[in-house]
Amino acid sequence: MYDRRLDAVIAAAQTGSFAKAGHRLHISTPAVAKQVNTFEKEYGLTLFDRSRTGVQLTKAGREFVEDAQMIVRQCEEILRRAQRSGTDGIATVRLGVSILRPGRRILDLWQRDAGKHTDIRLELVSMPDDSEAINDIIIHLGKDVDLISTAFDTGYWDDTCNTLALDSEPLCVAVPRNHALARRARLTLKDLEGTRIRILKRHRGANDTSRDLLEHYPAIDLIDIDHYDLDTFNDCAESGDLLVSKPMWAGIHPQLVNVAVDWPEPVIMHYGLLYPLDASPVIRAFISRITELSGLTDSTSCQADGM
Repeated sequence: MYDRRLDAVIAAAQTGSFAKAGHRLHISTPAVAKQVNTFEKEYGLTLFDRSRTGVQLTKAGREFVEDAQMIVRQCEEILRRAQRSGTDGIATVRLGVSILRPGRRILDLWQRDAGKHTDIRLELVSMPDDSEAINDIIIHLGKDVDLISTAFDTGYWDDTCNTLALDSEPLCVAVPRNHALARRARLTLKDLEGTRIRILKRHRGANDTSRDLLEHYPAIDLIDIDHYDLDTFNDCAESGDLLVSKPMWAGIHPQLVNVAVDWPEPVIMHYGLLYPLDASPVIRAFISRITELSGLTDSTSCQADGM
């Protein structure tokens, strides 16, 4: 539909780096550079000024990328319409899934409605768990992924995407199985004295609330992390560190156990779906059905589900 090298050009323009563009597109840095270089040479363009710190669009490059993004969106919409026409009226909704965001509850809810939603097909799309890639996918929901099932704070994504809250639950602590606290059913903040706890850097919402409460106990050593991924869980299992976690991550790592915490005040996050601000009619229909179906579940099934 269009020259696929445009994907590399647009990604480089948005990230300011061939390396970051390659990470986004899941190809090597040299591959991105080659695609951009050959595109510029073939059409006699200079789209980027290169430097050791990255790439920056030239004046011509800014105008070109703006037009190219519109062309790409138009082509993608043409393809989506053709795909919908070629599946006997069955539209596809793409749910992004990963190790930390498997979306089991959404799949369970959709399965309960089996046979009643023959006009919508739910497709699973594999995603990475690194924060940069996930944030980029969320910013561009509706492009390669339509929905993400995850935990979120109220208002955090308001300017980026729509949210559907299906449940809420308090933050907990993931504890290595060989740690004495792993045998406890619940923990107080006093119980956590003398431990090292990994926690997201100060940001906003429930994470900041938990940090504020933990900081009242000088004997608790807080270790900042940038994001959650499988390496974070592996590091805690190997080092013996605890990790501020979520009940929905129970079972994510075989060597860690989630233990509830008696927080002095509510430390709650929502669980649900992220979907595009300009959601298509089929995505809105899917959201409407999931909302109806979620009312059929009991609180026990909600608490047991994973992201």
